[in-house]
Order: sequence, then C-alpha cells, then structure tokens
Amino acid sequence: MLAIVFAQDKFHQYTFGRHITIESDHKPLEAIMAKPLSAAPRRLQGMMLRIQNYDITVIYKKGKEMYLADTLSRAHIKSSANSQGEFELINMAGFLAIGEEKLQKLREGTEKDRTLQKLLITINQGWPEGKHLLPYQLTPYYNFRDEMSVQEGLIFKGERVVVPKSLRLEMKKEVHSTHSGIEGCLKRARESLFWPGMTGDIKHYISTCEICQAFQPNQQKETLMNHEVPTHPWEKVGVDLFTLDGKDYLVCVDYYSNFCEVDRLENTSSETVIRKLKAHFARYGIPSTVVSDNGPQLSSDSFAKFANDWSFNHLTSSPHYPRSNGKAESAVKTVKTLFLKNKDQFMALLNHRSTPNKTGTSPSQAFFNRRIRTLLPIAKSLLKPQVLDPQKHRKALKENQRRSAIYYNSHAKDLPPLAKGEELFRGSQIDVQRSPDGPFRR
Repeated sequence: MLAIVFAQDKFHQYTFGRHITIESDHKPLEAIMAKPLSAAPRRLQGMMLRIQNYDITVIYKKGKEMYLADTLSRAHIKSSANSQGEFELINMAGFLAIGEEKLQKLREGTEKDRTLQKLLITINQGWPEGKHLLPYQLTPYYNFRDEMSVQEGLIFKGERVVVPKSLRLEMKKEVHSTHSGIEGCLKRARESLFWPGMTGDIKHYISTCEICQAFQPNQQKETLMNHEVPTHPWEKVGVDLFTLDGKDYLVCVDYYSNFCEVDRLENTSSETVIRKLKAHFARYGIPSTVVSDNGPQLSSDSFAKFANDWSFNHLTSSPHYPRSNGKAESAVKTVKTLFLKNKDQFMALLNHRSTPNKTGTSPSQAFFNRRIRTLLPIAKSLLKPQVLDPQKHRKALKENQRRSAIYYNSHAKDLPPLAKGEELFRGSQIDVQRSPDGPFRR
C-alpha cells in the first residue's frame, strides 16, 4: 500500500485524471481496496485517504509474473532514512479507549489462546490460497483475512480488536451492563469488538438475562384462533365468576345463541357454583363442553368429579390468557354494564335477551326458537315458535368470526410454536395460548 501511495505521488503528472490499473502481488490488498474505507485496518486508512484523488483499480498478480517489479524489489537503493514513512508508525493499540490494565488482560488472553496464536502466525506468514489448507480453528477467520492485522500482541479486524475466548464472557457482561436490549448491545459491540459468532453469542446471553426478561414487553399478538361454532343451542357453554359492588355472581353463556344466565352467589365455593350449574343443566340439558378459566372453584377436585358424573367435557383456558375464554369474558363485561346502568337488573336481562345481535336474531330466538314477550307492544303472531335454520345461523356466526379475525389479525402474526423441553425464563412476559383442539402456542 505504501508503494502505491509513493507511485501515485511520484508519477502524479501521469496518473492524475486517468484510470490506472495497479498490479500487486499482495492478494489481500485487492479485497481491501474494494471495501469501504472504515473496513480497512487503521494503519492503511491514512494511506488510502492519500490516494482518494486518483482513479485506480488494484488487481492481484503473482510475483513471479511481475518480472520488472519483482527484479527491482531485490535491487533497491539502500538508505539510512526511514523508508516506511509515518504510516507504519501508527499503533492501533493506542486507539483503544480502555485502561492499561484491561489492555494488558487482552494481551495476556491472546497469548494464552491457542487459536489466536495460530491466527497470529498465519497473519504474519501469509494466508494460504484456500480455506481447506487452514487448521479448522482458523476457518471462521478466512473470510476476513484481508482485514486482519497484528499490533503489539493484539489481533485486529479492521479497527475492532479480536477478543480471546477467556475474556468473551466478561466483554458480553460489559456490553450488556446497561440492559439496553439486543440491537443496542450489538451496535455497541460491533464498534470495537470481534470474534466469530459474536452476534449469536450476545443474542443468547441477553435472552437468558433474568432482569431483561422481567421487564420485557409483551410479545407480538398471534393471529386469532376461534372456537368451533356449535351445531345447536347449549352444546357449548362458557362459565365465569365476577364481583360487582361487593357481590359475587356466576355467568353462564351459550356459544351458539349468546343467551346468558346470571346467578347471585352466597359464596364462591365449588359446592355453590356446582349447585347453580346443576339447576341450569336440569333446566336446559347437560352441555357437551363447559369452558372456564382456572379459578379455584372450577379447577377443584369436586368440580372435576361433577364433570365426570354429569358427563361433560370441562375445558379450561390457558393460564394468564383469559382471552381464550373470550365468550364468557365478553358476557361478564355485558352483564356488568347492564347492572350498572339499570336499577331493575332482571328487566335489563330481559331486554338484552330479546335484542337482535349481529347475526340478525336475538339470543332468545336462537336459544328457544321463539321471541319472548317484553314491555314493547308486539303482535301475537311474532311470539309463535319459529324454528331457525341452524345452517344459516351457523353461517352467520362464522361470518361474524371471520370479520372479527380480519380486524384482529391486522396487528397480529404467528410466532414459532413452543418446542418440547423449551425453557420459559422466570419473569418473562410470554403469553402461552392453547387452542381448544390444538397445541400450545406462544
């Protein structure tokens, strides 16, 4: 590189303003010149800046084929002056903004690292023509061979120091000392540090940091997984408990018709909840599936025995993911709003059950196949039973689900499924969702 600078200065009147092809027997120089200036070793950057005014292309040519230059290089004029000039006096170790103690630790770590010692010898003696000619420990460095250099016992890749294996954990701790996140830490590390696989190592180190996991924001929402639409009323029932004005209530909602029942609870024991559910099951029949959360009243042994004795499938929502029991959660929200807005709670429920919803039918019509009488004047003919087409009603329910999924999925995407044995770190904000008929998902 120094020879190229000297030649451009010496023959400026011939080379300036023209495209010049330079043949060199130093193969790494060909790749260095093709890269950005910042990627070059610091001891070459000053020389590369000197020739920015020239339009040159460096190509590699074997020394034995460069007859004139190879001959003259063996018959140079001896001089007592420093022929290398100011460029070779640049000490890259002096540009490291660290204390002398850490600098010494880097030197000692490099001396004790067998891989880096082999790398140091290879840099000084020259790289082989092919990667297969290198020891397997050095193959990760082959693609960066044109950027590698040695200064005062330290190995550099461009301006970044190559960290020995014994100090990599310490450097990862230092990079992540402020817990600034993966991207911030990687940008910080890429400014001054290098070792093969550094990006993956830092990502794994940060992903196992308990402090970062504890304060990590919630993951991206996944696409909506809808419950299967039932084929008839009271086939699938959602159950949930709520408290309003210091009073406890039980809500049962039908997935097919959206018809809900509300019971006041004297207490929240399993026996009380089971007694209320038995009354509904005796009135409307035993559902095939009961969906609930993991409340103590609904996950007790007595409730499991109740489900077994009355022959229905009890499906619980995923822990910390109440949206998987969204039908019951929505019914609780509706009932709370009705009770807060109306003094007569029973009249509010009556009017709600007779109000048509998005499917075009009221909950009472879909549930009883007839309208129910309210305070509004209504023709007697409309109160006669009229069997709804179940296929048409299910189609309307599926269309409603489809529209909801479109809006929901516009801000959601699927995450990779959880693998068996995968560790969920303490304090993490990972939402684990289980579909009614499918596997666990994040």
